Amino acid sequence: MNKMMTRGRAALMLGVATAMISPQAAMAQDAPGASDGGLEEIVVTARKREENLQSTPISVAALSGDALAKAGIDEFSEIANRIPGFTLNPDNVSEPNIFLRGIGTDIESAASSAAIGFFLNDVYLPRAQGTAIELFDLERVEIVRGPQGTLYGKNVVGGAINYITRKPTDEFRAGAEAGIGNYGGFDVKANVAGGLGEGLSGSIAATARRHDGYAFNSFTGNDVEDLTAFGALGQLRYQPNDSLDILLTGDLTRRRARGKWVDIQTPSTHNIPFVNPDPRRGPNNIDGKQDADLGGVHLSIDWDSGSGTLTSISAYREGRFKVLNNDAGSFIDFTRLAYGPDGRIDFFGFDRTRFNDDYFVNNKNERVKSFSQELRYRSDWDGAFNLLAGVYYQHEQVDRVEDADYIFVRFFAQGREIAETGLKSDTYAAFLEGTYDFTDTLGVTAGIRYTKDSKRFTVYRETIGDFLGADFEDENGNFTRSFSASDKQSWDAWTPSINLHWQASEDAYLYALVSKGYKSGGWNGENATNPGEARVSYDPEYAWNYEIGAKTTWLDNRLRLNVTGFWTEYKNLQTQQFVIFDPNLPADNVIANAGKARVKGIELETALVPVDGLTLFANYTYMDAKITGDLISTELRFDFSCFCNVAVPTNLKGNVLRRSPENSFSIGGDVTVPLSSRLNGFVRADYNWTDDFFFDNENGLRTAQDSVGVLNASIGVATEDDKWELRLWAKNLTNELYESGKADVIGSVLVSYNPPRTYGATLRWKY
Repeated sequence: MNKMMTRGRAALMLGVATAMISPQAAMAQDAPGASDGGLEEIVVTARKREENLQSTPISVAALSGDALAKAGIDEFSEIANRIPGFTLNPDNVSEPNIFLRGIGTDIESAASSAAIGFFLNDVYLPRAQGTAIELFDLERVEIVRGPQGTLYGKNVVGGAINYITRKPTDEFRAGAEAGIGNYGGFDVKANVAGGLGEGLSGSIAATARRHDGYAFNSFTGNDVEDLTAFGALGQLRYQPNDSLDILLTGDLTRRRARGKWVDIQTPSTHNIPFVNPDPRRGPNNIDGKQDADLGGVHLSIDWDSGSGTLTSISAYREGRFKVLNNDAGSFIDFTRLAYGPDGRIDFFGFDRTRFNDDYFVNNKNERVKSFSQELRYRSDWDGAFNLLAGVYYQHEQVDRVEDADYIFVRFFAQGREIAETGLKSDTYAAFLEGTYDFTDTLGVTAGIRYTKDSKRFTVYRETIGDFLGADFEDENGNFTRSFSASDKQSWDAWTPSINLHWQASEDAYLYALVSKGYKSGGWNGENATNPGEARVSYDPEYAWNYEIGAKTTWLDNRLRLNVTGFWTEYKNLQTQQFVIFDPNLPADNVIANAGKARVKGIELETALVPVDGLTLFANYTYMDAKITGDLISTELRFDFSCFCNVAVPTNLKGNVLRRSPENSFSIGGDVTVPLSSRLNGFVRADYNWTDDFFFDNENGLRTAQDSVGVLNASIGVATEDDKWELRLWAKNLTNELYESGKADVIGSVLVSYNPPRTYGATLRWKY
């Protein structure tokens, strides 16, 4: 009944909203309305060409840099929380879980590939760089939904996120802002850009921010979930004439933080005494860490030949990640344990009921290097036909060490496991896309991309003490404490697309799209128990996407209404499962392929300027995401024949895909009123609601997240020329306690939480 009432309230809020839009329709604009009182035109480059969003035949959300600044958005997680159908778990800075339209990845492996691609000025950001990078001095952020296999490739099977920086010009610009907040929050940003000489311009921007921890470790006496971050972005642009444009970009991000807090939300019978009264406070043996250092250098060259533009993009990037966490959220008083003559724990020498059943300290270190080169040509021919063609190459190297130290008192196990894994991959691609206009209003765009991924994977596994899973074996099946293995494979795919688009009237644009996406395969080496198992790979993932859309404007450009319907079929969906191989041992993490999966849904987006100075916005996504093929998991069931628990295979066919809320929406408003001839007042607010969803494919009720709504708001004053602004702001205003991650481990539900209520004040100046 409570769930029905919650959904009823959600439906009522949608029904009474005077306008419904996505951030692309409201947040992307630089002002509440155009000079004539209507909505601003939004220009995007999601298809690697400048286009009006209202005549772009794909589903795109765009957020301008000015809108990001006004909303106080510093991290990608805050963007994701404002996009219905987008879920993100940033608990692990090296391997965040990112899902869009029900598709993403939660696989933790050096050999895995992300389903959602991140790009900075068209340069692919490998591994976790896309979510760890500091966001500032951006022109806009574009979220492209669905498979993008033709123009982007590089495993973009679920969507693409594009960060576009503000390019320097001869015109001088500068800006600065400083803010303070609760939890000891402080941040400062500054940027300056302008001409440096004949045809030469440059820009530099920097940001520094910090806050104290959202949780407290009573054993060490330290805050956890704190953050200190620094970022810098420099650009040098040379335009000797109208046909040549050379841009050199360098960026750097440094993040330092203590670990993610883990709380026992639902304890096993054994763990009942160890539940913390406060979900954000309690004892833990370590504070942990979530550190990231990343950056890169990109050189982009655009040459206009008169009949088209030739573009070259060369890039080198590097990232280092260090993650240390007690994933069990537990505290063990080692002074109260009993030890044998060998110095190891004697599990029969003390009362095991007085100790948490799970102590698991995971130490991960990862380094990634990549080089990429793209060459493409975009024609500008007179006539009905034009094309975009190019080639792409990327080399990526990943070196990863995972060192797990564990104690399981219920399983009489104490040990340590080490997995050193490495990946060297080369991606080669060629793509071609052509557009033919049958008439001035009706056209078709068709394209195809060929991609080949060659990967070489290496692994070294070692165990000390008691095995966490099955015993290790060497090549001959003999017991061993360590082994190594390597394998190399290549996968390739053709990913076509075809798009029929029609400018039905000046204010109505319709399109129908069919496209294919692809993500390369990988290996299960991190959790293997023998060389043969380490060399077993999982298959590539494929997707066919069918999409129709209508983009319309009404009321003399004061109302924007966009509707998209999509149906996506996935084959060999890559997913990570907890599988029980031995009832007497904890479950193992295994990467598997679901035979098939299907996601269908509707996206509704609207913007309204009913009167000058007032913008109303909201968006809504309905999503039906199901496993439609075989995916085998296991569960423990009591067997009366042996009076013991046995592992029983379970087919998850028909279950809802993890992290796929059926309904989600965002609504809000932005109102500006004159207070005097030189001063304006403003109020901004957005409310983001997500339906309940499952954190796992097993659809366990214990690991489901309840529906939640999060309110963000700000109020302030700004000068009439918008050079000065003072803003009071609050995020998660109602202080909702809701999960970012959730897992059922040995009968206890362990969770991590999203940030609590934060608030503060920011003073901004720009020239």
